[in-house]
Amino acid sequence: MTRPHLSKIDSWASFETRILRVIVLALEILRNSERDLTEENEDKLNYELYFCMLEAIRRLGGEDSGINSPPAYECWNQPLEGEELLDVARKKRPDFQWGYINHSEPNPRKSAKHYYIECKRLGTPIRNDWVFNINYISNGVLKFLKRKWNYGRASSSGTMIGYIQSMEAKDILAEVNEEAGRSNISEIELSHEGWRKNGVSRLGHEFDRPNVPPSPFKLRHFWLDLR
Repeated sequence: MTRPHLSKIDSWASFETRILRVIVLALEILRNSERDLTEENEDKLNYELYFCMLEAIRRLGGEDSGINSPPAYECWNQPLEGEELLDVARKKRPDFQWGYINHSEPNPRKSAKHYYIECKRLGTPIRNDWVFNINYISNGVLKFLKRKWNYGRASSSGTMIGYIQSMEAKDILAEVNEEAGRSNISEIELSHEGWRKNGVSRLGHEFDRPNVPPSPFKLRHFWLDLR
């Protein structure tokens, strides 16, 4: 297979398309592992997902996949031109971020962007002070909206991954969207493909975020059924 020429793939949209292929396949690889993942905590799931992403890149053609760098696991927000060195949001740590260089940007100091991926567990809470479906919004989606975290800054889209460990998916979505409404966030909508039992379901929404440009912002959601 001939490796695609840079001019044909050097856009945020095509970059995201390749990243999303990796994410979906990596989640499927994770789901098909022989381990019981229904009780695993988020850190362990994310750690294993990192290696599943590397395996997914290889399965998608390695160098011919158009992905030439691994995701960064739990690293600080990378610096942007014009930010102060000690900017609080710069020291936040998204679960994953994937670097991208826009070679058509006139200012090389502004040519770097990062694709952000945040992960959360979904289902019946196991602690009263950490309710999974509420936390998905309050400590997940809101990180793409608030300057406190600044996730996805300078980028027009990002991804949330949900690990379904219990409950029916439709009931989870109802609770998640109830919390989204309380936070004045548009509802997350299930794709026309519907729910994928024992697989990866696709969801998404778009919202304005005046404090974290650019706006509006598209957030993809991939929910992995681990039950």
